[in-house]
Amino acid sequence: MMVVYRRPGNRVWLTWAPQLASWDRTGAPSQLRLAQFLAHADASTSALLTGDGPFAVELTVGLPDGTALDTDGRDLDNYLYPLAQHLGATRFAAVFGRKTRGRSWLATGPAVPDTKPATAPRFTARLTGSYVRPEWKRALRDLLIRDGVTPAPAGPLALHVTIGTGPARNWANLWKPLIDSLGPLLGEHPGRPFHPHDDRIVDLSLHHHIDAALGYDVQVGLRWAPLTATTVPS
Repeated sequence: MMVVYRRPGNRVWLTWAPQLASWDRTGAPSQLRLAQFLAHADASTSALLTGDGPFAVELTVGLPDGTALDTDGRDLDNYLYPLAQHLGATRFAAVFGRKTRGRSWLATGPAVPDTKPATAPRFTARLTGSYVRPEWKRALRDLLIRDGVTPAPAGPLALHVTIGTGPARNWANLWKPLIDSLGPLLGEHPGRPFHPHDDRIVDLSLHHHIDAALGYDVQVGLRWAPLTATTVPS
């Protein structure tokens, strides 16, 4: 059964701006900025992440006034992935991210199941094979199309993802190939089916449950909703 979790409540304001994942060479300015932010995030949350877990973490990325939240890059999963990997992705059952304007903050705490989730997933699939192979992404994209999923209306979007795996899997490694496959939902560049408009996601929640019966398969559930000026995270 898919499990979803509540957002954590122990908020810590950040003095270092959140940084996107960097694939530049070691020692590049982007790598140094990311390392400084991760060290700050580690120091800010270490006292709250004690015990065996599982935990939940939320990062709210505060952007300057006048900055677009749903265009110009700044993909939420590229903020969340290095943070989760640095803090220890397997410790977390839920990871949340939001883009807003103003100050940035982190929240952490025990992962508490939400016994009354807002709605059931609008799409579910069980995927076989390795996520590093192009066939994995192609299978997910094809299933979305086959299920009749069409691009959500233009503008900011909330996306809620549940991921089921067998034990001893680093579920964070699934985030990017999964989201890269969501062109039928997010819209995508013509001729580039695995480059969706994922910067339009301004509220992202990722939930993990372990089911030994899945083996090496991956169970995916998706729920999404357009956001208006009154429902964009603040």
